[in-house]
Amino acid sequence: MEKLTVPELTSSNYFIWALKMKAALPLKRLFSVIENEKPVGLEGKALSDWSTKNEDAVSYVKLSLSAEQALQYANEDNAKTLWEKIKSNFTGQAEDWKIDAGNELHNLRLCEKEEISDYIARARGLATKCASLGLDVTE
Repeated sequence: MEKLTVPELTSSNYFIWALKMKAALPLKRLFSVIENEKPVGLEGKALSDWSTKNEDAVSYVKLSLSAEQALQYANEDNAKTLWEKIKSNFTGQAEDWKIDAGNELHNLRLCEKEEISDYIARARGLATKCASLGLDVTE
């Protein structure tokens, strides 16, 4: 299989990053430790297997973070908790981005002396931005 690459998480690409991580982690058989708490009563090989998957998932997620973010989450060693902290940090900001993008789309107007093709390109770019934030722009 080819080497998997996930974009570095930035302040503006959380939804794309999360989508790609949700595609990559299952391919490495690691998403179960992101989705689920550590099962109670694990012993022996089962505990060792879970711990290895958890460590691998934490490493894979941290490797996709910027240097500043890696420091912010440096002490987190549980994959599920790490994922939830990142999600919580970015989805709070995303609500503001959704409002801004929705307002921008609502107020979209053809500028004076703007070519129709430029207006359409601007509108499509804004629609893509809205869709990446989870806004339905079909109406």
